[in-house]
Amino acid sequence: MPHCSLWSYGSKPIGHHVTGNLGLFTQLALEPNHGEIVAWLTSGDEWYNSWLGVYYNTKPTTVILDNKIFIANGVAMQPANDGRFSVVRFTAPKDGNYNLDVTFTRVHINALYTGVYIIYNNLMTLWEIDLAGPRDSKSFKTTDKGISVKANEPIDFIVGVGLDNIFNADITHARVDIHLLENQAELAEFPLIVGPIGFVLGIIFSAILFICYRYRENRRNANVGYQIIN
Repeated sequence: MPHCSLWSYGSKPIGHHVTGNLGLFTQLALEPNHGEIVAWLTSGDEWYNSWLGVYYNTKPTTVILDNKIFIANGVAMQPANDGRFSVVRFTAPKDGNYNLDVTFTRVHINALYTGVYIIYNNLMTLWEIDLAGPRDSKSFKTTDKGISVKANEPIDFIVGVGLDNIFNADITHARVDIHLLENQAELAEFPLIVGPIGFVLGIIFSAILFICYRYRENRRNANVGYQIIN
């Protein structure tokens, strides 16, 4: 499965952004026309259908696609046309106090309202707010003490339809930095904790795309060899 142990990507059902079960995105899809944006989607879904997914800009420059502004090497989240929430989940690898520094920014030029949430352990809302209008941006940061999280407990970063209950302009850029405050010397054991989610997704997407590319090249070379032999 193309998820790492610390980060996973999926959706929560309508009206259950707090306690709803996370349904994982299992399909990786490259934007078919330009190939600059890749996305985690639900199984069997495709680009320009429901739009529900988590999107990553593979380029070091801003990309504008279908009135959506994808920040350089950034991650964007889009809820579904039926109201399901787009979710990026962090699962703590060990007990400790974690510092969160999170910013959500609207990236659609026709944006109206979008709801964003941070949920701890499927039980507690740490933060929720509505974004209004194009390029609106809101941030959340824990205190210097951070929040106490036990090993294997999740923190969900969620984007949903806002006050207007319309999904089609709700795509939202997410910048998530998480740091383990205790035992700083041990941070090297968990390098994916530190730094923005875009960097983490970039590593995962790049690795998968490289594997897919090598697979296609090997198949192509194998076919060429077969044709020559015959």
